[in-house]
Amino acid sequence: MYFKGVFLGHLNPPAKRVANSQKCIRIGGKHNDLDAVGQDTYHHTFFEMLGNWSFGDYFKEEACEFAWKLLTGPYGINENRLYVTYFAGDEKMGLKPDLECKDIWLRLGVSQDRILPFGSQDNFWEMGTTGPCGPCTEIHIDHTMQTSNQASRVNRGHADLTELWNIVFIEYQRLSDGPIVPLPKKHIDTGMGFERLVAVLQGKRSNYDTDLFQPLFDTIKKKTNAPEYQGRFMSADKNGIDTAYRTLADHARMVTIALADGMLPDQNHKLRKVLRKAVDVGEKVFQQSGLLHELSFRVADNLGNVYPEIQKNLKQVQKLIAYEEDLLKSLRDTAGTEWKRIIKTRSALASVSNTTAPGLAAAYKDLQSSLFILASNDKFPRVLPPDIAFKMYDTYGLDPDTISELAKVESLSFDKNEFNNELNNARQRSKMNFGKVDEEIVSQESLQLLEKNNVPTTDDSAKYSYTVTDKVYYFPPVNCKLLGMIVGGKLISETQSHVIDDSQSIIEATVMHSGNIVEIDSIIDANATVGLILDKTPFYSPEGGQGSDVGQIQVKNVIFDVKEVRKICNYVFHIGKFIVQDGIKPEAELHVGDECVATINEKTRLGLMRHHTSTHLINAALHKILPATGQRGSNVAKDSLDLQFSVFGEKLSPKDIETVETLINKSINADVAVKTRTIDALGLTSEENITLVPGEVYPDTGIRIVEIIGQDLQSIEACCGTHVQNTGALEHLCILKVKSLGTGSQSIRAIAGPIARLARQAGENVKQQIILLEEDINTGNAQFNLLDTRVQDIKRQLMDRTERIPLPYSIKHECVSRLEMLARNSKSQERSAMKESIENELKSIVQSCTLPFVVHCFQPVNVALESVSLQKVTKFCSNTPTLVIAHNKEMVKARCSVPKEMASSEFNAQLWMQTVLPIFKAHGSSPKGQDPLLIQHMKSKRVSDLELKGLVERAVIEATKFAALHVKKSRHQTK
Repeated sequence: MYFKGVFLGHLNPPAKRVANSQKCIRIGGKHNDLDAVGQDTYHHTFFEMLGNWSFGDYFKEEACEFAWKLLTGPYGINENRLYVTYFAGDEKMGLKPDLECKDIWLRLGVSQDRILPFGSQDNFWEMGTTGPCGPCTEIHIDHTMQTSNQASRVNRGHADLTELWNIVFIEYQRLSDGPIVPLPKKHIDTGMGFERLVAVLQGKRSNYDTDLFQPLFDTIKKKTNAPEYQGRFMSADKNGIDTAYRTLADHARMVTIALADGMLPDQNHKLRKVLRKAVDVGEKVFQQSGLLHELSFRVADNLGNVYPEIQKNLKQVQKLIAYEEDLLKSLRDTAGTEWKRIIKTRSALASVSNTTAPGLAAAYKDLQSSLFILASNDKFPRVLPPDIAFKMYDTYGLDPDTISELAKVESLSFDKNEFNNELNNARQRSKMNFGKVDEEIVSQESLQLLEKNNVPTTDDSAKYSYTVTDKVYYFPPVNCKLLGMIVGGKLISETQSHVIDDSQSIIEATVMHSGNIVEIDSIIDANATVGLILDKTPFYSPEGGQGSDVGQIQVKNVIFDVKEVRKICNYVFHIGKFIVQDGIKPEAELHVGDECVATINEKTRLGLMRHHTSTHLINAALHKILPATGQRGSNVAKDSLDLQFSVFGEKLSPKDIETVETLINKSINADVAVKTRTIDALGLTSEENITLVPGEVYPDTGIRIVEIIGQDLQSIEACCGTHVQNTGALEHLCILKVKSLGTGSQSIRAIAGPIARLARQAGENVKQQIILLEEDINTGNAQFNLLDTRVQDIKRQLMDRTERIPLPYSIKHECVSRLEMLARNSKSQERSAMKESIENELKSIVQSCTLPFVVHCFQPVNVALESVSLQKVTKFCSNTPTLVIAHNKEMVKARCSVPKEMASSEFNAQLWMQTVLPIFKAHGSSPKGQDPLLIQHMKSKRVSDLELKGLVERAVIEATKFAALHVKKSRHQTK
């Protein structure tokens, strides 16, 4: 929240006094209202908070007076219905009772018996485990309008006496190690639930009876024909229908708001939990699917005027809801079924609520194995070990609530604080990005050494300093100072470097370690990996998906080759090795404070900048063509980029990829300006159409916004990376690969710059080869015996791109499709040509033959025998007894046909084929449904090349003999 930075003194407030309304979601952490939703009149997962803020201006007295006079004045609430509370003090925190607040309420006319003290649980407000905090005073309202004093029921959980307004006196800060300290200035943070206020002003005892929820109830009744909502609670709601009304309506508001704000269920298990609970209620209680989709329309109607992003993103909201409903159904059929089988062996597991978690069964089995190992070593715990809990979260994707339920089944307690510590440590490790290659340099120990020895942090603002002249990017070297060097996990404070000969460099050093002077006995040669700490640097360390700069640092006459850069807690580690320049005497003494010149590799940086800007453009193009998508991560290198993103119920088609490329290359050709500006957290909240990473915590100040506003494509993102100044510097973009990463997730690999143009040209060249081949086939100029060779050569060009220029994905896909079509067409044309050739051959034989029958053998070339249809051949001679034999490549088959009027007991197709079958040791048959006396064929038979020619000749002779004997006789008899 922006105002947190103001409280801590990091930011200047927009004004000394502020009033606002903000969307609030409470489904976890310290303020978790999820379980209470639907059970009472006033708890919600989503609500609107009305706030008054004072930043170092008015304090307790004015805040109390403003609240009291507004409620009892314009809002017309009878003061006899109101009760106030104040902080009773806390000895552990060293805080005394807030009697000043009590006196203020007395002066405002509140009777003493309506001013009640409560401890830190109720009247000390904190944002979290650390941060701004302070005592508070609350105003409670009696909904029963009783005339008797109800003070004894305040803060006792009664639904008819609830908190209405909370005034927090922000005057302390909770430190990370536990204690609280005063803030430089005192502030006011007030909050009043809009839903609760509406209920009071509309004379309702329940928030759900107001016009905020009634339209949702009407939609539920209309769509399901459910009984009318009666407003019953607890035991009075015997069939649970009213509780279901409230739960579904509340969750529909929360889900619609969260999705419209860009939150994604696959990245937020709490959001997914609420969404699935809403789907369950709709299907199990109201016996209706799709209710959440319908209710999102009503939420947009109700809240869209105040929060226009709901209407704007409604299609995306509904797409995500539909996807999640389909996913839940699939999980019920898979993970849910497996879990039911496990429950049969352990009935206690029926208490686990999230039975559709994909990793639930595997996580439970792993938990059982881990506990068995601990028990066998006499180390069975009473508390679920945090490392096991974290594995269930990180490896199997279980949420903390499900982990807690599984632990309870195993009679273990689940310490959420320990789990959160483990989770925070993992996040910290991820942010620090320690690697195996440099673990002795970039480590927690190195950081502690730097901090303990008061080494100043690195100013890396120069990473954004570069100029463009005539489209040429210039990255000026930075003059800086050497502050320290990490070698072998130790911090060198005074360093001397000598060279024995041209092949070996040595470092003799005095090391500052743990406050003691330690001599290094060993000699570090030129192959030693070293980490240099400078006071300032132009090198970019990996952030926002962008890779590390490389380059060189010159200290006197020694050159340090920077292979990688890492940043931890504002210390930039330049990791590499010392090298020797030709022609320079390889000898120098190095000291802390020595002047240095740091120079980045311009080619590498320009490649990184091109691909980072390209990543933004791809993200924008995906948002434009898909109803719902969200970035999951990116990897920006000097020669390519990888973008991982979520798609929901969609798959990127080759046409989509082509559209993405077209949109981006239009933007590149338009040479659109890439603008960067810096804003603070308040500015971020007022940005429109900005793309943010869901769940990302942005700093209070120094938030860089990268803006590309073109005619066809617009991108506005918060990003700490480096970018080109105009899209024209990208030259061209090609998407090379699209890969599925599992359910609802895909990745794109792309390249930009001159290599992308070459890739496009290479792709067009391959496509041109196919076009020429298609023309040859269509014009009849193709040589079928060479066609397969040409096709295979093109396929090798498409698939084997090692050591070659890559090909664009869209062109590769088009080429493969055209090759497949070409192959089908060529086969068809080849068969037609072959058929025509055989028919012409038979026609010539029939015309020139004096015999009343045809016995013919032919050998088709460059085609598989299976593709030769003898049926079509014999049909050509339908009025003449015909027997044909075809053979090639050690295969032979035959077919004969006899006209019906010529078939007899002495001459028919069956008898005729019997003259051939024994020769090839083959079997004959007639086609299904046809007369065996008229049609017979011999299936393909393998025969060695050595025998084939002789056997075919014998078959022709025997078939001819038989036909010559019987066809003449048949004709003579007919005559």
